[in-house]
Amino acid sequence: MIGLALAACEKTVQIVYEHNLRPAEKLHEPWLERVTGQLLAAYSALEKRLAHAPDDALTQGAISAAVAWSFSQFTVASVVNAKAFPHLQRHARQLEEHPAFKRYPIE
Repeated sequence: MIGLALAACEKTVQIVYEHNLRPAEKLHEPWLERVTGQLLAAYSALEKRLAHAPDDALTQGAISAAVAWSFSQFTVASVVNAKAFPHLQRHARQLEEHPAFKRYPIE
């Protein structure tokens, strides 16, 4: 789960950089399509794992998945359709209710 979450974070950052650091006339669509496919593949694999994961396990993998998901939803929500990943949505919501997460909210 940690590896998938880190891959999702990396792909999210690549999409953000492509849109925010490269001039619009130089956007490279094939690159964006490839990175987007990789991002969605990582979330699809996480979604499958979370469908069978216990809800109360606060492991590094669980935390990484929730943080990655929230980061992607905060930065590239238009790329990652949240409705397609109900287990990730539920998982992130549950962890964001944990006292440790509430101490450090996304701003």
